[in-house]
Amino acid sequence: MNYGPYEVVYAYAPPRKRFSFSRQEIQDLGIAVGGLTLAFAIAYSKVMYNHNIPLFLYSLLVSFLAVFSGFVFHEMGHKFVAQRYGCWAEFRAFPRGILMALLFSLMGFVFAAPGAVMISGRITEEQNAKISMAGPIVNLSIGFLLLPLILTVNYTPVLLAAYTVASINFLLAAFNLLPIPPLDGSKIWRWNLPLYIVLMAAAVAMYFVLRHPF
Repeated sequence: MNYGPYEVVYAYAPPRKRFSFSRQEIQDLGIAVGGLTLAFAIAYSKVMYNHNIPLFLYSLLVSFLAVFSGFVFHEMGHKFVAQRYGCWAEFRAFPRGILMALLFSLMGFVFAAPGAVMISGRITEEQNAKISMAGPIVNLSIGFLLLPLILTVNYTPVLLAAYTVASINFLLAAFNLLPIPPLDGSKIWRWNLPLYIVLMAAAVAMYFVLRHPF
């Protein structure tokens, strides 16, 4: 997910030669990753009810892998493409969204808006759509890259970790592709509907394939 304020205009934006991070951005990423990882681990392990510490620690590791690949890489996809188009783009955490995720995790599921990339600059409608598309494409790429591992590895903790990370990436892609502002899908839908349909179909299909592998 990415947010403005940015002005969509039909003008050329010169690319930047390097990507950059501020100290505030790194701090906010750390807060968001930590909070979201803990929320997923609590929800998956149900440690508040069964007090299974080894399961919680394993869930913490898998949750970190899922959050880092599914959430951080998604947001960095938005950031890097926006910076490539000459925009200012930095991640900012939403403390209330992180707190909400932790509260919901106590009930066994996670619903969260831990933060988003804030973007400012003059971009075209096409550039705006491509910035939005970068996040879901990262999620889809990670999910597809993990499929060979899922299909070849025996039923071990490694398989479970790969399965969880892939399914979360496909789920995040599908959620962010919903054509509802300010989600990414609303901008892609307006710019290129056939491409939007292909991306959404791939995300939804692969998520349900992983949910029902046999």
